Amino acid sequence: MKQFSTILLIFTSVLLSQKSFSQIIQGPDTLCIKNELQLTTTDTTASTYYWGFCSAYLNNIPTGSSIAAGTGMDAPASICMVTDSSNYFVFVVNTNSPRNLLRYDFGSSMSNAPTVNVIGDFGGTIPVNAKGFEIVKSGANWYGFLVGGATAVNSQMVRFDFGTSLSNTPTIVDLGNLAGLLLNPQDLYVFNEAGNWYAFTNSGFTGNLLRIDFGANITNPAPPLTNLGNPGTLAFPTGIWPVFDGSNWSLFVVNRLTQTVSRLDFGNSLLNPFVEVNLGNFGGILNGPRDIVIIKDCGNYYGYITNESTNSLILLTFAGSITAAPVATDLLNFAGFNAPRFLTRMMRDKDNVYCFTANNLDNTMSRLTYNSCTTSSIASSTLMTPPPVEYAAPGIYNVYYASDEGLPTMKVDCKLVTVLPQPYIEINNDTLICQRDTILLVANGPGLNNIMWDPVYNTIAPYDTTSILIYPHETYRYNAHLEFYNDKGTCAFDTSVLVRVSRVTADAGPDRFVADGASTILGGPKLSMGQEYSYSWTPPTYLDISFIAKPTCTPRDVQFYYLKVTNDSSGCESKDTVIIRTECTDINLPNAFNPTSDIASNRNFGLINFNINKLEYFKIFNRWGQLVFETTDPAKKWDGTQNNIQLPPDNYVWIVDGTCDNGKRIRKQGTVLLAR
Repeated sequence: MKQFSTILLIFTSVLLSQKSFSQIIQGPDTLCIKNELQLTTTDTTASTYYWGFCSAYLNNIPTGSSIAAGTGMDAPASICMVTDSSNYFVFVVNTNSPRNLLRYDFGSSMSNAPTVNVIGDFGGTIPVNAKGFEIVKSGANWYGFLVGGATAVNSQMVRFDFGTSLSNTPTIVDLGNLAGLLLNPQDLYVFNEAGNWYAFTNSGFTGNLLRIDFGANITNPAPPLTNLGNPGTLAFPTGIWPVFDGSNWSLFVVNRLTQTVSRLDFGNSLLNPFVEVNLGNFGGILNGPRDIVIIKDCGNYYGYITNESTNSLILLTFAGSITAAPVATDLLNFAGFNAPRFLTRMMRDKDNVYCFTANNLDNTMSRLTYNSCTTSSIASSTLMTPPPVEYAAPGIYNVYYASDEGLPTMKVDCKLVTVLPQPYIEINNDTLICQRDTILLVANGPGLNNIMWDPVYNTIAPYDTTSILIYPHETYRYNAHLEFYNDKGTCAFDTSVLVRVSRVTADAGPDRFVADGASTILGGPKLSMGQEYSYSWTPPTYLDISFIAKPTCTPRDVQFYYLKVTNDSSGCESKDTVIIRTECTDINLPNAFNPTSDIASNRNFGLINFNINKLEYFKIFNRWGQLVFETTDPAKKWDGTQNNIQLPPDNYVWIVDGTCDNGKRIRKQGTVLLAR
């Protein structure tokens, strides 16, 4: 690690936008990261308020999950999602006999695991090859409409009458093949215009668009049907979805045969004649398309198409205008798709958005979810004027607003807020330094008007300049408060740099004297310990292991040791030395031994000294004074026998008379325990 390093922080100035073009939500639409955003509303007389500061933003990529098989589905195709009394329901129709109607109850949140209710087959009245399915409310009652059939003989429409609650078991009314014009009908859209009820469906075989006129009474038992014909390029049309942009109506149609999408423009009424615009295949991304659904989210339109052949979902981004040429993106199979058929509508549950599709081949249901984010300082507020909010990450955030929820006076608004990133930080060198190193922190950037460093810890230069020279002894975070200014205003940033200090201490221990033949443990109390450290003791002379933290040293003369400790992750090093002195000043003998010990050095009894160069005698006696061992060889040891006979465990007396290599004569006696 270098002894002098530099970190360069380059800050790019970004400023607050002072205007918001939202009609209900008032406040800036651009701010700096971790700056406070204060929003207000022009809607000041509502009874309830809801602000979601991190609501799902449909320009992101959705997540997906699969509701597994075994929940009653059998080759499902038709699917519809409805909310009733704050509860969410998904209805599914099986195409295999007995063609049951299923209701999935999600309770108060579409993120819940649903419970399934098999409503029944209604005596076989449900159409074969059922496709288009929609549930609407007229007055206090709920009605479901379903079309299906493969030929003119078995094509039909049925109506489910739920009464005042979708949790009821409905009755079924067979409307038959209206005017004999239903021929392999595909999708269905039911709508009310000027007090009258209508429905669109389409013929897969002919491509014709059909309109059903219920009149003022949605329960009309014999509504007339008008064949609007094929405007030109509709080829086995399957999914349809209407869009009203505030002035004009468009109906989007998926052409399964040509793998294209058509837009039918009706003008200001769905009862007008229409003109077809074929949008093509978006570069060949469609493959077996089946259905389409479109949602407007905070000024932009987003469309979703099920690709049945490739088990994927196609995202269409229209960028502002529904008549704009969309950009298509293949989201691939992110939700367990397996021959996905029809889609439910996209539905927002406050800060999250959900959609479902039925998988025809493996009898599962896929749930598409746009989740709210988690980077706002507060997730939501129910105050008319919410508290300020900060965002912890840059990006585009969707602020969702609703007042008088569930009432006729309910108002909804959204606002996209762009959070600009923290100034770009260019780091010339690592922020990891070794203890006792010095590092230079530099902040610079166009428009930088003022900077304040905090805290002032081990700095050399003044702390209110663009750069400071620091020498921290431990890991420390240095904060920088920066203010940028230009003709549009001031933007403040609080950022920080964490300077990590790798603290490595080599403590070889104090210099010491060790008696002749004795051992000592090297290494002091301040020595850095842990698996991240490596150790090197040099020279390895008289050490049991030279690459551990605290080796055992059994010196025979004066020895100088050099210790180097390295932090393997940072590369930082520390060094220390120790001197070990030894001298023959006494006789060293153990006080016990065991000839049967598992440790070889404990099996014999003798001098431990290395520096006895002359031995007058070394004698051992039993408790009765009988000599059992003697020698004049300093290296010879007693094995606990006499005349090759093992002696019993007991205390034995020894006497020694010897001369050290320094000329000192030592006479000594003591006892030793023979253990077995």
